Amino acid sequence: MSKYKYFLFSLVTFAVFTSSVSAVTCSYEERAELNSEVSHIEASYEEIQIELAPDEYSPPDVILGTEYEETFVQKVNALQINILNLTEKVYVEVTNEETGETTTYNFSDTNNGNLAIIREDISQVARYEIEVYSSSATGCEGNLLRTLRLNLPRYNEYSTYPICNQMEDYYLCQRYVTFDEMSYGDFFDRIYEEDARRHNESENDQEDNPWYEAFWDKYKTPIIVGGISLIVIGGGVAVVIVIRRRRRII
Repeated sequence: MSKYKYFLFSLVTFAVFTSSVSAVTCSYEERAELNSEVSHIEASYEEIQIELAPDEYSPPDVILGTEYEETFVQKVNALQINILNLTEKVYVEVTNEETGETTTYNFSDTNNGNLAIIREDISQVARYEIEVYSSSATGCEGNLLRTLRLNLPRYNEYSTYPICNQMEDYYLCQRYVTFDEMSYGDFFDRIYEEDARRHNESENDQEDNPWYEAFWDKYKTPIIVGGISLIVIGGGVAVVIVIRRRRRII
């Protein structure tokens, strides 16, 4: 056998032997333990505020030349991804599915097992895939143990419009949303339709309830409790209702 063939044979044998050893060291018991461990890993997000660097903003004109100019700090909203309960036995690969960018995070990147990733661009919806792998601290290095997915909403600038103060529960007025961006014209049309619908429902409710039912709903508690005088006006006649609390006789 030539030296070249001998070298090639030795290299292949070493590779096979190494992979066999790796397969042996990753026992069923250890893999079961890892699976149990990663079941506690959680992923969520929250809104936070971050401070901008001085060269990233200009102070508002109203504080220029005042004592507040030197201490002013510009803050902006951002979303923070929280990946919790990581251990030295795992690492994670986080992929932004919109951009395809993948970043690897090890236990050394965490704060006692909790990883925080800040997303500053909140103008677009983002979807993340979080893959959890076994680390070199185990005999199962590189094995995919679990996959989590996290969808981040986008900031809705229409939520600050005055009309939304009257219908904060409407989906177009939510602070963070997942629907696609829409033009102001489309937003106005849908808001107008929703406002008209609610107005009509309110009028129908008032027609369905006679005035005395509405009066009773509003004043039944003080009437039952007693000790007050009420004036009821109906049909052009004023009626004074005087109710006194009965004394309790012991």
